[in-house]
Amino acid sequence: MSAAEVHAALQGWVARLASLGAAVVPRLRPALTYPEAVALAARHGYEAGEDLVALWTWHDGTTPGLPPAHLAPGQEFAPLDASLRRSREYHEASLAEARGDRRTWQAHWVVAVHGHALPLVLDGSRPGPDTFRHDPHAHPLHVARSTLAQRVARWHEMVDTGTWRVARDGTWDVDLTHLPAVPHAHRQDLT
Repeated sequence: MSAAEVHAALQGWVARLASLGAAVVPRLRPALTYPEAVALAARHGYEAGEDLVALWTWHDGTTPGLPPAHLAPGQEFAPLDASLRRSREYHEASLAEARGDRRTWQAHWVVAVHGHALPLVLDGSRPGPDTFRHDPHAHPLHVARSTLAQRVARWHEMVDTGTWRVARDGTWDVDLTHLPAVPHAHRQDLT
């Protein structure tokens, strides 16, 4: 998946959020250039391809120091520097706790969105790259993976069903009674 495809999906998402009055929209920071993102990744020990840093070459997180404003419910969009720093911390902690070959964090994983429960992770070893919710207790084969554009399409679906709504104050409201009873079907229109 190219950075342009990721940017288009995210731009469609933020346009929808703007129309709903989401507090996150005016708090999005300007994008990093690709060379800026690559240099920042290198300082943290990552080799960053265009697809890995596409999220931050769209916008570099939200403005720090303000009340939280989430890209999706409970999902804080941090600047690339903070995401890479947290990713390295997770990796170092995983190495310190490793038992045999079972590490809970891989060196090529980057926190994309800091979730209130489980972070959304970009797997830099895979083209696309894949995203998944990191659960250190789950077996890697049992974790659902999707591209970032597919993930954004799922976010649209959550708004379509009324499971996620933007409240009057611009924050998220979640009503799990509206979760679809049928399995997720990927949207064709990602904008």
